[in-house]
Amino acid sequence: MNITVKSSTSEFSMPPIDPGPESANEQNAMHAALSAIVEGTATAAGTEFFYALVRELAQTLSVRYAFVCELLASKTRVRTLAYWFNGRFIDNIEFDLDGSPCEIVIRGETVYFTSKICEMFPRDKGLVNLRIESYFGVPLVSESGNEMMGHLAVFHDNPLIKEFRGMALLKIFATRARVELERKRAEQALRKSEERLAGVLASAMDAIITIDAELCITLFNPAAEKVFRCPASEAIGSSFEPFLSKRFGNLLKGYCLAIQPATVSSQQLWAPEGLTARRRDGEEFPVEATLSPLAIGNQRFFTVILRDVTERWQSQETLKQLQLENVYLQEQIKTRQSPDHIVGDSPAMQEVFAFAEQVAGTDSTVLLTGETGTGKSVIARSIHDLSQRRGKLFVPVNCAALPGELVESELFGHEKGAFTGATAQRKGRFELADGGTLFLDEVGELSAGAQAKLLRVLQDQEFERVGGHQTLKVNVRLIAATNRDLEKMVKEGEFRADLYYRLNVFPIRMPSLAERPTDIPQLARFFLEKFSRKMGKTIHDLSPTAHDALIRYLWPGNIRELQNVIERATILTRGPLLEIGNALVLRLEEQDTEAVDADADDAPDRLVSFEEMERNYVLKVLERTRWVIEGEQGAASILNLNPSTLRSRMQKLRIQKPKISP
Repeated sequence: MNITVKSSTSEFSMPPIDPGPESANEQNAMHAALSAIVEGTATAAGTEFFYALVRELAQTLSVRYAFVCELLASKTRVRTLAYWFNGRFIDNIEFDLDGSPCEIVIRGETVYFTSKICEMFPRDKGLVNLRIESYFGVPLVSESGNEMMGHLAVFHDNPLIKEFRGMALLKIFATRARVELERKRAEQALRKSEERLAGVLASAMDAIITIDAELCITLFNPAAEKVFRCPASEAIGSSFEPFLSKRFGNLLKGYCLAIQPATVSSQQLWAPEGLTARRRDGEEFPVEATLSPLAIGNQRFFTVILRDVTERWQSQETLKQLQLENVYLQEQIKTRQSPDHIVGDSPAMQEVFAFAEQVAGTDSTVLLTGETGTGKSVIARSIHDLSQRRGKLFVPVNCAALPGELVESELFGHEKGAFTGATAQRKGRFELADGGTLFLDEVGELSAGAQAKLLRVLQDQEFERVGGHQTLKVNVRLIAATNRDLEKMVKEGEFRADLYYRLNVFPIRMPSLAERPTDIPQLARFFLEKFSRKMGKTIHDLSPTAHDALIRYLWPGNIRELQNVIERATILTRGPLLEIGNALVLRLEEQDTEAVDADADDAPDRLVSFEEMERNYVLKVLERTRWVIEGEQGAASILNLNPSTLRSRMQKLRIQKPKISP
């Protein structure tokens, strides 16, 4: 006979009972007991089931004690899930298996001791104290048969017969107890999983949103509340579309339509750059997002993991700005000279210093004029350093070094796509110098278009980037420099007259080095100290020959040429005094020859022999070298002759070293 009992929460079947030698009355009693236990536990589930089971078993089988136990992780202890103790429930307990009959049951054996159980297990103080005589126990083994989960036991303080019908009942309800125990553990695992998931969602820095196929929000984690500035209670159940830009919304809709049910677990999408989302207050912000499909039963959902990259975007913009500033600062460091290092005490330079100091305290535009290499950039930096803008950038631009088509982009910046190669937005020098000083070197080389834009900036302090429409306002102090005659260029139509007058507010003319000969030794010693320290040499001063040569030379390249000559001489000098190389001596010869030729143009023509010309030239070289013939600075080296050959030529040309009088 099969007995099946159903309830709202469980179902189990009992196999036919073999009647054996039992009488019909005993069979009826067995079925009556079974029915009583089934009825007492049918509506219970989980923890309630365990309590109902031990109570019904104890009452139906007329025993004082019954419990169901769960095996703990240590495998040496158990904890009761429900304990019926002499007519009432008591609190659940834990106890060691060692020395108890439960230890045998946990090994997987069905145990029935009809009498004298306390004598058999004297170490089990609980059995001894209760004077337990009989004990029946059944193990609870997982459905797979691989895991021991616990056991079910009844015990009494009187002996019970071996054919006790409770053993059959215990085996029947042990299966139901195992099912409930597995369900209990599954619920615990699910609850822990949900707690972990909730913890992950709550602690995640990224916004996590789950939507259904209709883009309706079903999950909105705390990070999403923060990012979108909207509580989850208002977001859940509403459409996700208002939180998305048009482009992002179209992308999400297309993705949801394109996902096929058969591949719903593998089609993830990393959203492209340039996406934006909207906060509840309407503010639009840049995001990165990952879209993932999710199937729960027959329903399709989509998870959006979204990150607000506003701070990163701002940091990148700041980093670009700092990198640009760093480039210009590095350029400044290479050639930087503080006002204290502007060398020169000649009247011409003292006048320049006075003008620079006077104009520095204003925001007036300064135009520096003069030959190439006279130090216009150094004075421009000095004016900036003496001004109220010294805490901001000094941004130099060499207009002559920029191609005509790139001057406007360099000065005013450009938008992405403004021209071929403009792959990203770029700030110009005017934006970089905002609040500081912009130095336009060689301003006479600007194109007509750049001149017009520059005039507008000087007038209104505003401009647009190349290819852009947004008007940008800046506060920039302008210093310009040129070696060309701008007034002449204006007359010839090569330079805008209105721009010239804007630039020529406060002109300062830089004197050439020939106009300030008293500054030449000071400048030479300044460069000598600089290069000696750099090269690790000990050169104390200029030699008399070097001093005289530097004074006599006219320096068409001005300070820049002087610096190069001193650097080369520092490399070649081996002693404690700086010696000027052959290069400058030859330049002096050319200079003197040009001067002689100029004088000859005004004098009657006089023809001389080749021998006389040779004698005069050799004599001049010997005088310049103080009659030193050999060595790197000697006359033979300058004339490119062997010393012995030069001596022979001197005898032939009747050249003798003059005697020095006491």
